[in-house]
Amino acid sequence: MIDLHCHSTYSDGTFSPSKLLEYAEKRGVEVLALTDHDTVDGLHDFFSHETSVERVAGTELSIDYDSGTFHLVGLFLDYKEKRLNETLDFLKNARRTRNEKIVAAVSGLLGRKVTLEDVSDGNEGELGRPHIAKYLIKCKVVSTMQEAFDKYLAKGQPLYVDKARLGFDEAAEIIYGAGGIAVLAHPASLRLSDEELVPFLGDLKERGLDAIEVFCSEIKPDRWPFYHGIAEKLGLGVSGGSDFHGDNKLKIALGTGPDTLNTPYSVYQALKELTQR
Repeated sequence: MIDLHCHSTYSDGTFSPSKLLEYAEKRGVEVLALTDHDTVDGLHDFFSHETSVERVAGTELSIDYDSGTFHLVGLFLDYKEKRLNETLDFLKNARRTRNEKIVAAVSGLLGRKVTLEDVSDGNEGELGRPHIAKYLIKCKVVSTMQEAFDKYLAKGQPLYVDKARLGFDEAAEIIYGAGGIAVLAHPASLRLSDEELVPFLGDLKERGLDAIEVFCSEIKPDRWPFYHGIAEKLGLGVSGGSDFHGDNKLKIALGTGPDTLNTPYSVYQALKELTQR
């Protein structure tokens, strides 16, 4: 079993990189990729920890897109590469500015001063909306994470602030420049019909997309053959990952997601071969 998509306390996960690896060992995960949002800051800790788990350096980038959500995962990165880090520094600074605006809005909602430190809750990197959601629960404004997003944090709601995103071509170029491969994360979040998906992914393939997540938490097992078929038709690689966030997504387990993910080691081997292009 492999897991090529998970998050740590360096973005919006609740496990440190070292704790993720310890947990992966207990869960029987053979290969683990750390793919924090817009950062590689946790990878030093990730690769410093002694473990039997094979490790992959990654990050997850938000792509400018109107219809739904478009996230691009970079895998097998040289995470010290200059342009990659310059771009991620830009995104982290933009995220920090966004967080300051959201927290200011939270202050207005609660009628008292709220700081980033109040919301942080042990986070080691830049905050994300899940941290704000948990703070709203703590303040008894809402009862659940879903309610926090539905009422306050989702697009169009009072606490929503748009974030900086990259264009697909720029993101793919940056991933390639760092020696990695570009993988479309949770393709169902694009919110495209089955008929729209094939030409859309075909265009991305021509522009540099290497693989799509077929085995992932946002796709029900009975739909895996459909996405696998698209990958084969377009000559795209196949990836798999739980999108584990620890306590921030309680229904998603490392390695297995909410259902019965059990992505085989052969998927990792095939993706690794794509780095030899």
